Amino acid sequence: MRKPQRAAAILLCAALLLSTAACSNAPNRGAASPTVTAEPTLTAEATPTASPTAAPTPEPTAAPESEPESLSAELEAMLPLIQAHMLAQLNGMAFDASDPLYFWQTVCFAVDGCGLDFYSAETVGNALLLSRGVIEEIASGLFENGGDALPAIPEVLSGELQYDAEADAYAHPLGGGGYGIAVREVLDDGDGNPILTADLTAGGTTVAAFRVELTENTRAGNSLFTYSIRAITQM
Repeated sequence: MRKPQRAAAILLCAALLLSTAACSNAPNRGAASPTVTAEPTLTAEATPTASPTAAPTPEPTAAPESEPESLSAELEAMLPLIQAHMLAQLNGMAFDASDPLYFWQTVCFAVDGCGLDFYSAETVGNALLLSRGVIEEIASGLFENGGDALPAIPEVLSGELQYDAEADAYAHPLGGGGYGIAVREVLDDGDGNPILTADLTAGGTTVAAFRVELTENTRAGNSLFTYSIRAITQM
C-alpha cells in the first residue's frame, strides 16, 4: 500500500473507531450516519433489523455427541462462512444474495471468522482493514457468484463496515467469538457438490441446525475457498 493510501486507511480506521463508539452511546444505532460511502453510490433500500452484533438467543438443545471423523481442508475452510450465514439468519434475516443488507451483514460476520487468515490483512487499533480483492474473495465463498459485483453498503451498517475509495479497502471492527459449528453429516448431491447438516453451537449446546448446499467456486484454484454457498436454511 502506498504511504498516502496507508495514511488514508489509518485515518479511516480511526474514524471508524470513533463512529463505533458513538453508535454504542446513541439511543438508536440504526440512525447512525456513515462517514464513508461505497462507490458507486447506489441507493439500497433496507429496513433496520436487530443490532448486527446482537447475540441470537434461540432455545438451546444438547449438542450432538458425534460428527464426521474428519472434514477435508476444503470443507474446513468453509466453516467461518457457513457460521456467518447462521448468525445472520438467527438475527432475523433470510438468505438472499441480492439483498445488500443481508449480503454485507454476512460479510461482516465472515470477516470476524476468517479476515485474519489473509496475509494482506492489516489491523489499526481494534479495526481490521481488508482490500477490495479480499472482500470479493470472501463474498465469492459466501454466495454463488457473490464476488462478481459488490453492492453499496446500507447506511444501517455504517458502524460495522466502511469503505475508503482512495485506499480501495474496507474497515471492520474486530469482534466475534463464542460460537462454533458441529458438522453432523456430509452428503453428495450426485454432481459432486457437498450437502452438509450442521449445528451452530455455543457453550457446548446446539443453538440451531442448518442444511447447507455448496457448489464449486468460480474462483477455485485462485482462492482460499474451493466452494461457494448455494443455499443455507435453518432446519
